[in-house]
Order: sequence, then C-alpha cells, then structure tokens
Amino acid sequence: MKFQLLIAEDDRDMAELLAGMAREVGFSVRTAATGQLALLAMNELLPDVLITDLRLPEPNGMGLLREARERDGNMPVVLITGYATVKDAVEGFKSGLHDLITKPFNIAHVQGVLQRLHGQLAHRRRSESLFAQLEQLRGEGAAPVATSRVTRELFAQVEEIAPLDIAVLIQGGSGTGKGVLARHIHQHSQRHEGPFFALNCAAVPENLIENELFGHEKGAFTGASSRKRGLLELADGGTLLLDEINSTSSDVQARLLQFIQERRFMRVGGERMLEVDVRLIAAANEDLATLVEQGRFRADLYYRLNVFPITLPTLAQRSEDIPALAEWFIAKYARQYNRPTRQLSAEAMGALCNYHWPGNIRELENIIQRAVVLARGETIYPAQLPAELQQSSGRAVAGLPVSPDASLAELESWWIGHMLQRCEGNKSEAARRLGIDVSTLHRKLR
Repeated sequence: MKFQLLIAEDDRDMAELLAGMAREVGFSVRTAATGQLALLAMNELLPDVLITDLRLPEPNGMGLLREARERDGNMPVVLITGYATVKDAVEGFKSGLHDLITKPFNIAHVQGVLQRLHGQLAHRRRSESLFAQLEQLRGEGAAPVATSRVTRELFAQVEEIAPLDIAVLIQGGSGTGKGVLARHIHQHSQRHEGPFFALNCAAVPENLIENELFGHEKGAFTGASSRKRGLLELADGGTLLLDEINSTSSDVQARLLQFIQERRFMRVGGERMLEVDVRLIAAANEDLATLVEQGRFRADLYYRLNVFPITLPTLAQRSEDIPALAEWFIAKYARQYNRPTRQLSAEAMGALCNYHWPGNIRELENIIQRAVVLARGETIYPAQLPAELQQSSGRAVAGLPVSPDASLAELESWWIGHMLQRCEGNKSEAARRLGIDVSTLHRKLR
C-alpha cells in the first residue's frame, strides 16, 4: 500500500535524509521548505502523515500540527526539533501529536517510527475497507476469504457454477463456513436480487421441520390459529440453504425429494399444491455418501442434491487465511462494540497461526470477539487470548532443517525461505508476516 508523507523541513539535507528513509519504508514523499509551502501541499495532497520541524518560516511546526488536525483528525503528525521545551511537548501532545523526535536523532529510531506509521496506516486502510464490506452485508457473517491456494481454487470453481441454477452440496465440519459459502453462491447467482433464507435442520425439533419448510394452514393442528408460509414460499425467486441436512428424518427427506422432483409442495394441513421457484443448497457436517451406505440417508435424495459437491477444508488446512479472517472479525466487532481495536500484535497473530482450531472459523470468530472486548487500545496482545492460545504463541516450530550450531544468518535465511513458501512466493504477504517492509525483504534476498 502506498501512503503520502509530507515533510516540512527548511534544512535541505535533513529533508532529503528523511525523504530517503521514508521511501525505503514505502511512502510516497513530498517536501516543503516553509510553513506556507507545506500548507499548499497539504491542501493539494491531503497527505496521510506529516513530519514537520518545529522552527519553520510561518506557520511553524505547531501551527502546521493544528492545521493538519483540522483537515484530518486521524492524520499522524511527527514533530522533529532540536529546541523542544517541556511546554512545547505538552502543547503538542494535547493537540494530538503522534510522536516527538529530538535532534540529533538516531537513524534506527526514526526508521522504526516510519515503519510503525506505515504499518498502522496499512491496518487502518484494511479496516476501513472491511467496514465498507460489512456495511454492504448488513452485519452478516464473514466475507469469503481466499488467501490460501486451496481456498482460491475452491472459490474459482464456485464462481463458475454460482450463475448456473444447479443443486450444490456443501460438506465440511462445523464452523468451516458452509453458510458463508452458500450466501456467496446466492450473491453471485442470477437470483441475487431475490431472498436468501437458511434453515439449520439440527436446531429445529424434528416435529417442527416440516412446518418450518412447508408452512401450515389454519387449524392444521392445535395452536395453528392462522396460516403460516414456510421457508420454501418465503424464498420464492431466491435461494434456500438447508444446513445440516444430514440430521433430517426419513419423512422430511421424502417430502424434500418430492419437492425437488415436482417443484411443488403442499402446506401442512393443506389441500392445494403450491409451485415455487427456489434454488436449494444443501449443507452437511457429515459425509452423506457414508450415511447412505449406513442406511441413514436416502440414496435417491443424495443423488438429487449431489450435482455439484463442494468439500470445505478445516481452518487448520487453510491456515494462510487466518490473518485475513482475523482482521475481518476485528473490523466487525470493533464496529459493533464501538471499540478502537484495529490490529493484532505479532505475538498474538503467531498464536492464532500456531493453534490447531478444532472449532474452525466459528471458534476463531468467538476468540476475536472476546479479544476485541478485552483489548484496552488499538492492539490485541496474547494476554487477551484464551490460555490455550497463549501457550501456542511460545511454541517453536519443530524439526527445523538446520544445524543446532547454525548461525543467526543461516537461521534467518531458512525462515525467510519458509515464509515465502507458505505465502506461495507472495513477497508482500511474506514481508507482512515477517514484520518487515518489502524493500528490506528484497535486500535480504539479494
């Protein structure tokens, strides 16, 4: 990601030094030698970050700080000076100063400040993008994330069949995202303007599933004081997800088979056949073929549903997706609970990536939700994670193929190669996970 940095500095050599360091980190840089030129550049560029000397031809650094905060209350401003007083520092931080660097400064310290600023802006940009997507989904679950090779290939297939009005069977363990995938298929189908409904067959008592699906007529049973339309009617023109269909009884399976064959059904207690146009997507957390062999699921219904089968991997099998999923959930719950949390510390991210996730994506969502509530600032640390994840943050990767007497350079070289392999050659993603900028990664590779 490219971010614009404005440097207001009347010492030309100092300005060029700062600009060079900022470009190494990844900033686009503009310099201004006076306060007035800095104001003109601020109006033209609307920079993401301002670095200013305190003593400038008017307006000075404090004046530029106030102007920057008026234009953008979130713009980080760094003040560099060799003449700072306690009064200047107090006034600056009261006005929203991000950092204060005194001359002569340490090069490594300034590089660290620039790297942190770039990282914070990148997290903010991603969060804003996620917030916009969340708004479009009106608070529905996670957006489909396809960072790993296995999920990219899966979603490439899904987008091929989504516009085709064929039956889809999604199989995978609990919490792997079957409902999210079904909604994704609906949104990319010809029915995307129609309704989308989901019925968790395992969550409804067996004697009520038919009522939920097909509806009932007034007087059909005790307590049926009025007619009720079932989900098949409500989803007319759209899509109905039958989640955990493996838990349905043989009677329900028989009625579903009849509906799929005839595209007609009758309400409970009804006398008239109703026709609807609904795309069915079935999902199961057990292998239906095995259940058919065991006599626990109708073979004829299975073959009707199994036109295009999809098997979702566990979260442990798609661990490359964990960072993006975690960021999605942080954005969702930070917005929901009005919290400032924006990012995970490197240690917390490492703990998430090392964990085995028996509860899959749903477990990750619950853990992030809890962490956002517990976090006291913009960053989530291992202390905000459950104990079992805190333990995983300290685990070493077993079986490193290096000598026990390997040098630090040899170990670093192996780890960079390992991370590039995990990221499938994506240097930007590898650099992000390693906690360095891309230019540093390229330098180390050379």
